[in-house]
Amino acid sequence: MEIGQRLGDLGEHKNRSQGEEEKRTGLLRCYISRVENGHAVPSVETLEKLGRTLEIPASGFSPPMQT
Repeated sequence: MEIGQRLGDLGEHKNRSQGEEEKRTGLLRCYISRVENGHAVPSVETLEKLGRTLEIPASGFSPPMQT
């Protein structure tokens, strides 16, 4: 699972729109959309900011380890 897909899934799970995430993070909605669609790769700092608003650690955007 890609970071963008995980971000979108978490937002849906929390019933939050990209506009709501924009207000919570200060990131532009169009940037959040670009990340969700795989057109932008967020920095670690941005992942931390998104994680705080979605109540997960930045590492929560990583796919689970395969054994």
